[in-house]
Amino acid sequence: MKNADQDAVVVEEVIAGEGESGEAQVGMEDLSHEARRCAVAEAIKRNMLWSAGAGVLPVPMLELVAITTVELKLVKELADIYGAGYRKDLAKAAVLSLLGSLGSVTLGKMLALSSLKAIPVLGHAVSVASIPALAAAITYAIGRIFAAHFETGGTLLDFDATRVRDYFRTEFANGMKVATATNMPKSATSGVAT
Repeated sequence: MKNADQDAVVVEEVIAGEGESGEAQVGMEDLSHEARRCAVAEAIKRNMLWSAGAGVLPVPMLELVAITTVELKLVKELADIYGAGYRKDLAKAAVLSLLGSLGSVTLGKMLALSSLKAIPVLGHAVSVASIPALAAAITYAIGRIFAAHFETGGTLLDFDATRVRDYFRTEFANGMKVATATNMPKSATSGVAT
C-alpha cells in the first residue's frame, strides 16, 4: 500500500506527463483513488486556464483552433491518468460531437465573438471579454465528461457522445460558474452570460 508521499510523487509525475525515465508511463494502476482524483482536478484546472488564454489570441478563428487543441490535450492527459489509451482521431471526433451538443446558439456566439476580432480595438475588446470564460467552461465540461467515462473503465473506443449530451450541458453550466470563480484575468470572466 502506498503512502501519501508516494502518491504525491506519482501525481506530480502524472501532471508532468512523465515517470522516472522521462516518458509518459504512469497510469491508473499506479495511483490511489484520491491521488487520481487530485491529478484529474489539476489537469482540468490547468487546461481551463490554457483554454482561457487561447481565447485571447488576436487572430479571428485561430483561438477556436487553439482551444480545441487544448481540449484534445486534456483528453490525452486524462486518458494517460486512467491508462485508457489515446487515439487523436477518436478524441477529436468525441470532442467535436460534444461541442455540437451545446447547440447553435452557443456555437454561433463563439463564432460571432471570434469574428469580432477582425474589428480593430473594439471588436477585440468585446471578444476578449467573453471567449476566455466560454472556452474555460467548455474545457471544464469536457474534462468532467471524460474523467467520469474513464473512471468507469471506459475508453475512447466506447465513448458515446449522444448518451452524455445532457450531462455535458450541465457540466458546461457548472464550468461557467467555475470559470467566473477561478483566478482568471478579469477580462476573461466579465460580461459573460450563459
